[in-house]
Amino acid sequence: MTMSKSTSLVLCVKRIIGGLLTILAVAALPLSSEAQESAASGTIVGQVTADQGKVTAFRVKARDTVHRISYTVFTVNSRFTVLNLPPSNYEVRVVEPGYETEVKNVTVSAGGTTTVDLGIRFLGTVTQSAGARNSAANRSYGGNRETSGIAGATLVDFDTMYPPSPARDVMLRACFGCHGPAGFHTRGPKNEAGWRRAVDRMFDPNGRVAQMAPGVPQINHGTVSREEKEEIIQYLANNFGPGSEPRDLELDLLDRDEEELSQAVYVQYELNRLSGKLLSNGQPPAGGIHSVFASLEHPGVIWVSGNHSNSIIRLDTREIDFKARTTEYWIDNPENIDVIPHGIIEDRGHVYWIELAGDHLGELDPVSGDMRRYPIPTKGAGAHSIWPDSRGTLWFTYFAEANKIGKFDTQTKEMTEYDTPEGWTGYGLVVDRQDRVWASGLSSHEVLMYNQETSQLHSFPMKTPTRRPTVDSRGKVWAAHYYGNAISMIDPVTGNVSHYELPLKDGNPYDVWTDNEDNLWIENGIYNSLVKFDQNTEAFTYFPFPELDAHTPKLDSDQDGNLWFVLKDQTGGRGVATLRARGNMQH
Repeated sequence: MTMSKSTSLVLCVKRIIGGLLTILAVAALPLSSEAQESAASGTIVGQVTADQGKVTAFRVKARDTVHRISYTVFTVNSRFTVLNLPPSNYEVRVVEPGYETEVKNVTVSAGGTTTVDLGIRFLGTVTQSAGARNSAANRSYGGNRETSGIAGATLVDFDTMYPPSPARDVMLRACFGCHGPAGFHTRGPKNEAGWRRAVDRMFDPNGRVAQMAPGVPQINHGTVSREEKEEIIQYLANNFGPGSEPRDLELDLLDRDEEELSQAVYVQYELNRLSGKLLSNGQPPAGGIHSVFASLEHPGVIWVSGNHSNSIIRLDTREIDFKARTTEYWIDNPENIDVIPHGIIEDRGHVYWIELAGDHLGELDPVSGDMRRYPIPTKGAGAHSIWPDSRGTLWFTYFAEANKIGKFDTQTKEMTEYDTPEGWTGYGLVVDRQDRVWASGLSSHEVLMYNQETSQLHSFPMKTPTRRPTVDSRGKVWAAHYYGNAISMIDPVTGNVSHYELPLKDGNPYDVWTDNEDNLWIENGIYNSLVKFDQNTEAFTYFPFPELDAHTPKLDSDQDGNLWFVLKDQTGGRGVATLRARGNMQH
């Protein structure tokens, strides 16, 4: 059986050989796995006491200072339990905005239980709105933070922030799909000249991404006319010009489900990174990370694209030793620039990535360490996402308005491009069990499907643009709306499209992915959370990230249905994390 990983094919693989894989995976997993419930692991228990406010599903983080792995759980009735910990030394703290926390250092022994009680003090620094809001769980958002992104900002609704107008209509159609609900007011204030430079940059063929070669603009005047562009500039200058009142979006109450959250654990792995490498500018790479791919051939291995690191990273979570578990592969290139590897996958034992700035598709043989790069046909368009089909073919998108989807034959090494509708800006894509290619675009209200059997391109209408698609075990295709606060489901059999709006207003769903039970998991950075959507009950549950100011651009799942992702911040990354939705339970 081929091991290419369209979402539905992965689920098929799991069900066919799931028992064997589970046995092998459990045997290979380190002490940090939920499967290690034996005398070799220990437990931390305790209580959180606050001087103000109710402790409701607060995050408690236990960081293994030796192995540099962190475990974050949620309180229930102010108490917490962290199971299956490797014997080691730990720092234990509460992670909640607006509170000062004790940090306690403890030792966990094999088979032992360590009690750690934590006190927290409310600092009174969290912005609150009208009504009874949980001060530690809800606040204004102007970026990927659980605290207000704009100091002293007045909290307003979306229509007050962005008054209706013809210019706003154009922005909703062509701009908000990429920038999201917090994409403009957080970039001001600017005078007219400043906003003109910012808007002109989107039409600049010299590229928006650092080091991207000149080539294809992010958007062209076929999508947004010159007149419409001028209207946008004036709109932004009028609403977010010098002297404008600082404003931010007022969010809804984030209601934490203690019962469900108390079963979950986030596990974060710190990375041992390369040092001593310099780029052509004489500077080291920024060290960012972006996408992950959970290996099917080697359960426990996670591949990471070193976006702004100019590298590919292999994280072996079966290895508990900090230095031994990370292998980093530097991407040599004649220009000695950061090629910005972006989308990453594993197929037939090799690792492939696509370069946002390097104009190449890369291939790594992990056994030999050999690396090859293949030039892509359209230059300067920002190759973005990549996914395999079952035929030994890789498919990829361009981030700029190239109006194309690319294909790479892993055997012949040949590249082919397919035209998409004018004005289509590519983003995420995935391949279903029938080898049909599904792709989302940032500037058009549609998801495209390319049928390899008929060589036909089909369009499925969306209410707003989508960023990333996924496929569940029934073959239904799902996509996330970064503006629109919704996910959509396409039934390929009937052609029907269903929309499901998230319950908390002004959310920004970035990615959506499935687990083994066909739950949909949605990245929602504006609420600093992953959100579970249960298809059976159509209920949404918010799982706050284990860090403040966190975000992840891409989700993946392993054979056991655990989610994997990088945790990003303003410096580029906080390591690789997994969410085990039922990983903190006694069995």
